[in-house]
Amino acid sequence: MLKFKIIYITSLIILGVLIAFTVFRPISTAGEYTEVQREHLLEREGEWVIEFDIINREGKDISYTIKVVADGKLYTENILIRDGGIFTYIHHFYPDRLTNNEVSFAVYKEGGSTPVEQATYFLK
Repeated sequence: MLKFKIIYITSLIILGVLIAFTVFRPISTAGEYTEVQREHLLEREGEWVIEFDIINREGKDISYTIKVVADGKLYTENILIRDGGIFTYIHHFYPDRLTNNEVSFAVYKEGGSTPVEQATYFLK
């Protein structure tokens, strides 16, 4: 009987610790990362607009490459974002210039072969 009480109390303590970690997340010093936020595809009169923010939380200045492909045409932009900085990327597409109505983009960190973020849109 005493053995079950000890197991029960121990499991309650572990459960309490797990709940505390989900509510009060400890601050990690290894939280260095790049984030793409506010990704939008907007339809306006006579155009489509892709817009997104790149946020640098790497702990140092980083160069990024943005690659946009529309109808087989590659548009590339290289940018430097300071540590803690935000860059807003905006690209306009005009429906009368698109034939297959497919647009994709990818964001790469300097020297990286895997994109930080990528997306493909099929426009009507």
